[in-house]
Amino acid sequence: MKYQGIREQFIWNVRLDFDPVGIRFVYDDNELSQLPVTHASKAKLTYCQYLTGVRQKRLALTLKPEKLLCQNAALVFGFREIDEKMDTKQHLKYLMDDSLALAAAREKVKLKAGCKGIYMAPLDFFDRISFPPDIVFMVCTPYQAYHLLNDYMGATRKPNLTFCHTPNSAVCSGSVWALTHHTANMTTICAGSKTSGKTEMGYVNLFIPGEHIIAMALQQKKRCDLGEGASLMGEGSEPWPGLDVCKGCPMFKFEKLDQSEARNHDS
Repeated sequence: MKYQGIREQFIWNVRLDFDPVGIRFVYDDNELSQLPVTHASKAKLTYCQYLTGVRQKRLALTLKPEKLLCQNAALVFGFREIDEKMDTKQHLKYLMDDSLALAAAREKVKLKAGCKGIYMAPLDFFDRISFPPDIVFMVCTPYQAYHLLNDYMGATRKPNLTFCHTPNSAVCSGSVWALTHHTANMTTICAGSKTSGKTEMGYVNLFIPGEHIIAMALQQKKRCDLGEGASLMGEGSEPWPGLDVCKGCPMFKFEKLDQSEARNHDS
């Protein structure tokens, strides 16, 4: 299954507002030089700002350690060591306790050391290269995430999912947690992703391991093939978004008409 097809399927079936983004953490300089990029940042930017350019404008970008502005993300990606004084200060506004603030920084998930750069591109760009995405990142509504995660669970045979919420680093830590735990993750916005990453208040961040994305897409396709769409409303497999009707309501029901009845009804 091509990534282009997965992209189109997800965008149509649950009406995603933004492009799904493929993320790859690169540890080899030769690989880094082979990845197709369309733009480069002139100034230092945050990880979530890079992702905004990809999901909103279909840019293909490589973020190298020296171009990363956000110190919280630098800690998560292993681009720097923990600084007790600075990290306590940076997390204090969230937790209002020195020891807890430092613990939050210490206990954040960390990427394996040695990453040379982070490649981010619209998902279909990965059809052009021989390397798969490590993570597929989507910004979506809770309703869209609900449907996507149900098909993820069906594809991976997981009856439930557990996510990791941190006081900040929603996008950087959220990505690495999904990667290192080999499972889907979902996070709210954080202060940085709200301002720098332009994640609006009605959206969540969804992270799917690249190793599972094809199976997830096939599960969604199977659901749609059983009916008319990806919606779980009613009996399921309904056209998106599905009919929002109170269960058991005796008044809110429609009966399908045959052609002759439909003509008589119209007249």
